[in-house]
Amino acid sequence: MDKTGQYLEGLKSEDPAVRESATRGLWILWHAQEGIEMERELNDATQLMDSQQHDQALEMFRSLVEKCPEFAEAHNKLATLLFMMGRFEESIKECEEVLRRIPHHFGALNGMGLCLFDLRRYEEAIQTFQKALEIQPHAAINRTYIARCRGNLN
Repeated sequence: MDKTGQYLEGLKSEDPAVRESATRGLWILWHAQEGIEMERELNDATQLMDSQQHDQALEMFRSLVEKCPEFAEAHNKLATLLFMMGRFEESIKECEEVLRRIPHHFGALNGMGLCLFDLRRYEEAIQTFQKALEIQPHAAINRTYIARCRGNLN
């Protein structure tokens, strides 16, 4: 079994330390996917996003996905930024790009679910959070949002 497979198995562990290590391992793999230079650019853009410099971060993330369209984590960070900017439909499209490349990307599934929730597309959000739970069965946030979605359907 390769590292990704080991980490995916680790996400299902009853041991929180194993789950945390597996989660961290997957994020490290995803960030390093396209090499050190692309990872450096990703980190620079993420710092801009984290310091609320959204326009500059948007420019950098867009440039990164143009330059390196297969870099799933660049699409994921762009999706995160678009979500933060309230641009939910665009964020969903970026999450779909991530999932086309990495179908088990729980971050993209969770992000897509949050967008669908904010768009009041509760049935789709429930399905998306359930897919995330299949990968990360101990991630309570997904259960919380499934319950919130169901509450809004009544």
